[in-house]
Amino acid sequence: MLYNFFVSGTGEAGVAQSIVNVIKGKFNIVGEVAHLLNNLTFKLKVIYRSFDGNFSWADLGGAILDLGQLILTFVPAAKITTIISALWDISTIL
Repeated sequence: MLYNFFVSGTGEAGVAQSIVNVIKGKFNIVGEVAHLLNNLTFKLKVIYRSFDGNFSWADLGGAILDLGQLILTFVPAAKITTIISALWDISTIL
C-alpha cells in the first residue's frame, strides 16, 4: 500500500515531493524540478483512481520499476548502486 499517501493523509503532492527530494539528493540535481513534481503528482492520482484503493504489492513493484526507468531517462550515466539506493528510498516512501 502507498502508506504515506493513502493512510497518513500526506496526499499525492506530499508523496511526489518526497520522491523528488530523493531523486534530487541522490543525483545532485540542482535547479527547478517543478515539471517532474507535477508529473509525479498526476501519476499518483491516476494510480489511486485506477485501483479504487486495492493496490497490490505487484502494482507497487511496477510503480517502482517505472520510477527506475524515469531515473535512467534523466540520469543515464548514473551508477547502478546509486539508482538502487534511490529506488530503495523511494520504496520506503511508497
